[in-house]
Amino acid sequence: MIIKFSHFYTKMVRDYQQSKLLDVLPVKLEDLSPDFLLYDTAYEEAGEIKYYPLPKNGNYMVLLLQAGAGKGKLWTTIRSQRGKFGIDKMQYYRDHIGEVCECRVVA
Repeated sequence: MIIKFSHFYTKMVRDYQQSKLLDVLPVKLEDLSPDFLLYDTAYEEAGEIKYYPLPKNGNYMVLLLQAGAGKGKLWTTIRSQRGKFGIDKMQYYRDHIGEVCECRVVA
């Protein structure tokens, strides 16, 4: 499975490219702390820290990943539970728990 990212985020740890999906946690964006949202959405562009914009609320999920194909540090990413055309992305990711995923930054 491939997990795509729009930027190289500051949260991305060494060896993030091959990460094991440990769990998929359903969350409501409005219940997440501002500090966690800043941690999860921060990236650097032209020497400046920017933040990926998320809505104020909604049904999302936190993917808990372990870098280095399950031997490295933990890290997370926030994703919407629904994809294009109403696809259930939460079930898709849950079906891949325990697998090593290829994490790619795509422009």
